[in-house]
Amino acid sequence: MGVLSALVVGTFLLGSLRWHSLRQASPPRLEEVAWGAGPLLAGAAVVPLEPAPPVPVAGFARLHWMEEGRRDPVAVRALVVQESSCTVAFVSVEIMLVPGKLEQAVEKRLRDLNLDRLVLAATHTHAGPGGFWDDTFFERLATGPYDRAVFDHLVERSVRAVREAHAALEPAYLSVARGEAKALVRNRNGNEVDGRLVSARFDGRSGRTVGELVIFPSHATLLGGSNRLISGDWPGALMRGRKAPLLLFQGAVGDQTPNAQVGPGGPPENYARALEMRLAALERDRPDPWPELAVATASSILPPADAGASPPFLRRVAQNLMYGVLSERGRVMAVRLGSLTLLAIPGEPVAEVGRRWRAGAGEGSEVLSLAGDYLGYVETSDRMAEMAGETVHTYYGPELADRLAGTVQIAAEAVRPPRRYPAASRRQPRPVRTVPRRGRMRTVKRSAEVAQLTAGEPWCGRLASHAPRWITI
Repeated sequence: MGVLSALVVGTFLLGSLRWHSLRQASPPRLEEVAWGAGPLLAGAAVVPLEPAPPVPVAGFARLHWMEEGRRDPVAVRALVVQESSCTVAFVSVEIMLVPGKLEQAVEKRLRDLNLDRLVLAATHTHAGPGGFWDDTFFERLATGPYDRAVFDHLVERSVRAVREAHAALEPAYLSVARGEAKALVRNRNGNEVDGRLVSARFDGRSGRTVGELVIFPSHATLLGGSNRLISGDWPGALMRGRKAPLLLFQGAVGDQTPNAQVGPGGPPENYARALEMRLAALERDRPDPWPELAVATASSILPPADAGASPPFLRRVAQNLMYGVLSERGRVMAVRLGSLTLLAIPGEPVAEVGRRWRAGAGEGSEVLSLAGDYLGYVETSDRMAEMAGETVHTYYGPELADRLAGTVQIAAEAVRPPRRYPAASRRQPRPVRTVPRRGRMRTVKRSAEVAQLTAGEPWCGRLASHAPRWITI
């Protein structure tokens, strides 16, 4: 017993040493910017997810992972929007989260489409197919034992959905609607209730709806941890209820959960119907065939790993064990769609963090969570100091929210439309801050030059008449 005790104490002391140097914080870095010009094109597609059974049911830590059947069909939905010099693909997958390797694999197989950005995000269903996260630690907590066949199936179906959506591009009008559905959610920590409901709908010239993006923050957990059936939960029910493809994305969902006291405590279909009623009641702005389309990415160094669930006396040991597991850089995206700026975040920010990020990013900004990678929950630094809120679910230290805030702001500024100056103030040209992407962006000086460059294009008159002294095409 004495020898065993000495070994335990020695192991603890060794694990409590700092094994790795601290990452040096640095200012956020703007990586890529692309701006569109001209009329809008949009295309959408739905591709079923049908991995060979049985597969793990992702969402909750379990002893028994494998499914016992399939409650309802799950799918991948894609919507591609395009203007001259800018193409962005949105993909909504009925899974719990998106590991970075999954996004990278999909991007690699879509290089021939010359997409400027891919926004690949999860609906966060806690009953979807698992087995796609190749990580010894996290697969045991969230997605189940890794299965390469499931991973490859997700990649293949996501790629297929984007290709079909890209092939279906057609002239479209964008209309945006905003509102609230606070009665459908509650904050599980008793803090701020979000309930922000946003819709971006793309309609063809015939009036047919091409596709729709909907953002609403509410954990997809209505089926509970005892469920053993594959299901898309309430996001799947909402998306299946539409003829045209509807892509559901989570907002600042970290501490937002369904409110079972307002009726949706039964099947997810009831919750989806209640949300559909609120969507139908939203007032839309005027359809625009020439909306601003732009996308920017920015990144920053992340703070050291610091698992909020670890006891204080084991904090250093946990940091050492997680050092090489978590990402060292965090990347966010900002996508401008007319009056709407989507902030694609690789994690689950709580409502308060989402509110602060929207304020820093400017008017019209909305958070789109669980996109492109998974950094865990993002709680405010003051709540983390008190070990309150969602601190127990965090993977990084209390600096995470503030570091990502600066990154979000830089990306949002890059897609913000340039100010229009009176003619008298145009003596000094306004510098344009852009990052060329594959030579598809260049800066020109005068409207006359723009008209000459765009001769024969149906939109050149509009572009030239609105062009400031310096613009980017």
